[in-house]
Amino acid sequence: MLEKISSYFRRQGNNAASQLVVYLTADTVHLLRVSAGQVSQCSTATYTNEQWQSALRPVLAELPSASVLDVILAPEFYQLVQLDKPALTDAELLQALPWQVKDLVTVPAEDMLTDYIDLPGQSGAQAKINVVVARLSWLKQLVQCVSSADMQLKTIQPAEWLAHHLIAASPQPAMLVIHQPEQEVLLQIVQDGRLYFSRRTRGLTKLHLLSAQDAQGDMLERLLLEVQRSMDYFESQLKQAPVRDIRVLTQQPDLMCKLLADNGFGRVEPLRAPLQLGAYSNQFVHCWPAIAAAVAGEALR
Repeated sequence: MLEKISSYFRRQGNNAASQLVVYLTADTVHLLRVSAGQVSQCSTATYTNEQWQSALRPVLAELPSASVLDVILAPEFYQLVQLDKPALTDAELLQALPWQVKDLVTVPAEDMLTDYIDLPGQSGAQAKINVVVARLSWLKQLVQCVSSADMQLKTIQPAEWLAHHLIAASPQPAMLVIHQPEQEVLLQIVQDGRLYFSRRTRGLTKLHLLSAQDAQGDMLERLLLEVQRSMDYFESQLKQAPVRDIRVLTQQPDLMCKLLADNGFGRVEPLRAPLQLGAYSNQFVHCWPAIAAAVAGEALR
């Protein structure tokens, strides 16, 4: 069972005519269907008191038997840790990770499922990895729920590993500033289609309530500080070129772009959806992890 569940964290190709992605958050199940680069369905089902299975089952019941699914998890269902990469083979590293991170996360080592991605860095410096940690007991419930609905589970992925698919690959670094209501702001720096830097802020879950009158407020000041610190780390610690471009995905992207630009940040623009959303354009900020997963899946076809 462990090997089977572990395999879901490794990306695989998909030959299906359309892609189906389930994005699971702390209170919502999102279902995204994509065909030929266009979103044809984006539906939601809400739940309370951690009763996610009661919301997921009816969603899956509406799909054709043996449909292939990607499942994307919101941050409530995993923890991320950045580590120096040990000099081990991939298989050895996957076995060692639970003991490497056990003092850094709240998941007991005996109930961990871990995976990692390599982070690019400066030449000659210690290689870094970004490690995802989830509860194996909870993942078993998820796999069982999908399997009992006669669905084929292709991958399970953390949302934060997918955001770089929302922007076209470029040799110039760009920062993504992403905020979903009641979530911390996600700051990422991507370059050449790869994730270089990622972190979540603290204390900015209400950023969607920011107004033009808050231009001198504490919440904006904290965001500006976090953005600048992240850029400084990328340039000074990772020895990379300065970040000139910022792409913003929030409930009020135009306002946020203006506030950032008014405070000295240069090329700030709203992040444009990489798929044709049609009638679902207002769902981009809520369903971006599912959209990013669909883009990644298209690249693997």
